[in-house]
Amino acid sequence: MEQAYDVIVVGTGHSGLVATGYLARAGLRVLALERRDIVGGTCVTEEIFPGYRGSSVANASHSLDPRIARELELEKHGLRFAHPPLGSLTLFEDGRALPAWPDRAKRRAVMEQFAHGDADLDGYASVIGLYASVARQMKVSFYDPPPSFAEVAARFTTPRQRRDFESIMFGPVADILEERLSSPQLQAFFAGTAVATNFVGPRTPGSGYLLLQRPLWEESLRSVGSHDDNELMMRNAAPMGGIGAITGAMAESARAHGATILTGAEVERILCEDQRVVGVALRDGREFRAPRVVSNANPKLTLTELVGPEDIGPELYDLARAVSMKGTSAKVHLALDGTPRFAAARDEEENRLFLGTNFRIAASIDVLQNAYNEAVLGRWSRRPTVTAMIDSAHDPSLTPPGCHFVSISVRGVPYHLAEGTWDEQRDDLGKAVVGTLEQHIPNLSEILAGVHVYSPLDLEREFALVEGNGAHGDIVPGHIFDSRPIPGCADYRTPVEGLYLTGVGNWPGNFMSGVTGYNASDRVLADLRRTTD
Repeated sequence: MEQAYDVIVVGTGHSGLVATGYLARAGLRVLALERRDIVGGTCVTEEIFPGYRGSSVANASHSLDPRIARELELEKHGLRFAHPPLGSLTLFEDGRALPAWPDRAKRRAVMEQFAHGDADLDGYASVIGLYASVARQMKVSFYDPPPSFAEVAARFTTPRQRRDFESIMFGPVADILEERLSSPQLQAFFAGTAVATNFVGPRTPGSGYLLLQRPLWEESLRSVGSHDDNELMMRNAAPMGGIGAITGAMAESARAHGATILTGAEVERILCEDQRVVGVALRDGREFRAPRVVSNANPKLTLTELVGPEDIGPELYDLARAVSMKGTSAKVHLALDGTPRFAAARDEEENRLFLGTNFRIAASIDVLQNAYNEAVLGRWSRRPTVTAMIDSAHDPSLTPPGCHFVSISVRGVPYHLAEGTWDEQRDDLGKAVVGTLEQHIPNLSEILAGVHVYSPLDLEREFALVEGNGAHGDIVPGHIFDSRPIPGCADYRTPVEGLYLTGVGNWPGNFMSGVTGYNASDRVLADLRRTTD
């Protein structure tokens, strides 16, 4: 074997890099291995078209833990943010737009244009209040070992509390929204976020849970003395240089503390002896020795391919194999030889604000549900639901002068097709997305210089996203708390001594917060302290 280390981290997604940084800061000899030739996993900025760079898979970073950013000194290592005044933008088929202003008074004025009277305005506040109330009552911190579902459910004692908890966990989000809101636009505003990344429709039981992640995160931050009240993501932060600027700064921070990071290093096997980690073997034949391995790969892949039943035991191996992925996302990138003009923008200043925020097209609950219904049948909707970000609106250096790069996430796109292949249908998906955008950006065809598509199959091939599932398994009831990724492996530890998990496939998910990387490193260091005391 080659050089020995204290810890090897498999994969340099943002969670793996956070774990690498904290372990290196603690004085451990850390080796991080990345299969691609660039660090960052799905949080990368790449040149998709000649001269055009942007966020290629992940777009938004509104959940990044401010404590992690501070302790890893990401600003010192080059990270800078733009803070757009507009939190998000939802576009509707009637040509109107709903800009989500962080300022409550300004936001209420916008809501009045879509509300059916005061009842809808009260209903909007009621939806936010419901989720905030349930999050407080759950008494769950993302930094603590995950509780069982039964433990959490027992904290809801009154009839009203139980009803609220059960409606989120067991009911469809459409029921929650339609009970409180009559405006289709206000319903779609929430429903579009509720079904993002998960293979669910708004009428699927349990589809309301994802909206709970934000207030749970805010409660978790308060528990550790931090603060980020964001009311279901009403604020925005755009890293200068695209999403890869964050992981780039994380990598530099880790290196500054002595970590070694190797790219082009695909791990084929985590080596174990007598249910103890001893190192890793790469696909190119190299081997590295370490008594501890932290895997940032999809937990299902880690537990079924990087180790085997002889390592973790047949019961957990079978549970891991049974974890459903069912990816439902694709990516489309556009190179624009000019500035897009939003039809809903009333003037140049408003268009500039629209360019600089996350925008999405989610016409109604029914359109979102139909996209899900099509995906269940192995088809993708010709009216795709999309969310997008234009990094070049904040950082013009990413593109040629006067040009823009658009990174688009497409929802309701099945990995498993009923007919044909993704290699055959990739271009058609790109055309459908362009056609959908053109309804809201009328000059799109005049400035369109290039279209690039990652189908769910491409995301699996290029980024090791099993079935194209960006969350490494849907974040839904039944796959949260101590069942994420599977019972017996939920607190970042596994039955294999020295093998730890990290990444969004583990509790709490929470996308680009960094919390799973922090937690994994915390468990490694806690176990080290126990063995040396």
